[in-house]
Amino acid sequence: MGEHPRALTCTGEEIPFWFGHGDRKLFGWLHLPAGGQARGGVVLCQPLGIEAICVYYTYRLLAQALAARGLAVLRFDYDGTGDSCGGETDPGRLEAWLTSVQTAGDWLTAAGVRAFGIVGVRIGGLFAAREAARRGGVDALVLWDACLSGRSFLREQRFLRVLSDSTADGDEDAVEAPGIRFEPETVKELSGLAIADLVGPLASRTLVLTPPGLSRPRRLERRLKDSSVDWEQATGQSDLLDSRLQMPPLDVVERVADWLSDTLVGEPVDVGTPTADAGVVTVRETVSSAMVTERTVSLGSYHLFGIVTEPEARPVGPTIVLVNEGNTPHIGQARIWVDLARRVASGGFRVLRFDLSGNGDSDPRPGRPGHVARPPEAVDDIYEAMRAISPDRPTDVVLIGFCSGAYLAFEQALVNLPRGICAINPIFSFIPPEEPGTADRPARQVTRGWFVRLAKVPLRWLGGRRGGTELERWTKSLEAATWPVAVATRAPAVPQLVWRAVNHTLLENIPSDTIDHLVGQGVDTLIITGPGDFLPISLGAQDTIDRLRRSPRFHLEMISELIHSSWEVKQRRELIGCIEDHLLGTYGPAEPGSSS
Repeated sequence: MGEHPRALTCTGEEIPFWFGHGDRKLFGWLHLPAGGQARGGVVLCQPLGIEAICVYYTYRLLAQALAARGLAVLRFDYDGTGDSCGGETDPGRLEAWLTSVQTAGDWLTAAGVRAFGIVGVRIGGLFAAREAARRGGVDALVLWDACLSGRSFLREQRFLRVLSDSTADGDEDAVEAPGIRFEPETVKELSGLAIADLVGPLASRTLVLTPPGLSRPRRLERRLKDSSVDWEQATGQSDLLDSRLQMPPLDVVERVADWLSDTLVGEPVDVGTPTADAGVVTVRETVSSAMVTERTVSLGSYHLFGIVTEPEARPVGPTIVLVNEGNTPHIGQARIWVDLARRVASGGFRVLRFDLSGNGDSDPRPGRPGHVARPPEAVDDIYEAMRAISPDRPTDVVLIGFCSGAYLAFEQALVNLPRGICAINPIFSFIPPEEPGTADRPARQVTRGWFVRLAKVPLRWLGGRRGGTELERWTKSLEAATWPVAVATRAPAVPQLVWRAVNHTLLENIPSDTIDHLVGQGVDTLIITGPGDFLPISLGAQDTIDRLRRSPRFHLEMISELIHSSWEVKQRRELIGCIEDHLLGTYGPAEPGSSS
């Protein structure tokens, strides 16, 4: 699982706000040094798609480190990405993204900073270089594993798409990359952008970070030959861009922060801050064209960061609370929480998306590490959010979660019964981050202790014959209780009767029993899965599933093409439509204003 990130020094202020012009406002975070004076300013240009999710927390750590060194920092979402207005398939994407970088730089310089720098990771590096060439007079530019051209970036995304989904259609005109779709217009325009073709000087000083083991790109060397350039290694880059780890490379963060601090040496000046109403924005929902309002909120005693999306009229039904999976921030996998919140709010509901403590933009709890997937305190975080958003009736909510977020929603639901729960591809079997037995997890499927101890004896013998790697893999599967699905996948002829006996004899906390309990307690439950993710729920429990289907409080939707986390635009739209139909059909306009 990797080592938990250590804390970096942070002594300044972090302000979330929307900025820009008209109805295409951008969302960003302004990080200020203590006292509000800065001797320079830095704009952080993020990657796109799944890489933006991976880099999200690292960028927050970098911004905090820079603020501690006396620099003001603006990290932001491009038009149609993250919490900014617009959608990923809107026309004119490349121009909108490049204009977003310009708008961020203009805002920061207008706020008072003089010495100015830009940082870009991956495709963000290409955008940062283009803005540096366009703007001129940039003092510092950091190209962190930068994509040298849009063409090479798109080639990589096509390859990653095929790796993540063997059914990818290989469309040559559009590129359906992990977490984002590039329409043919965008593919054509992005393919024509390259650092080598940019005209004019990029910056007074440039720091280039390349992954270990790779030689310096010759075209980039030639482009920067007349500049002051420092070359460093982007150590830990593979773990950073691994969507399962998203491990911040803290040494690189410190190196970049030190380099920028040494380079941006202007006189300290007062930096203007966003106006009081900048934390509220009106957004046009792209499908229905309805207007909804979004506002930033601080939730509970641990100040969890969240965004509330509300309709123009008084909300109907329960509040919808979206629960993140793993280390994913509040925008959700492939930005689905943003799209879902705006779509559902246009239908009359109030929706909350928020960051679990230690992830995204929420600080860790005192004494707890940050950036941990499925920590035990996450279950309490959900109730903190429920109580903050609906103080009079905390359980008058519908919890919606994907993968481990769905599991966490089930854990909270077992403690405080909500109005409803919607689980997308829930995962109940895993190795927890804490020591076994130190946290109460009644919804987590586990292998019974006596069987684990018994099975490890022959496993050690077999592992000695097959190698240590095989032993480690088998042991983890045993301890995480993923072995029944692994066996059933390889031996599909084993009858349900056998697996029913395995469930009752060798396993505890069967997912179907958890679902059955909640439905029996009156919790309206919607399960949405693809075929592969339904097996862990139904294995040895088909009789329970068949009985549940006769209950009006249980709903099962199977999406045949839904892959666990590689969601195409078409799949996301189907998911959102399915959830919207369920919410309107179950809690819709028949109950006006029950939660305000």
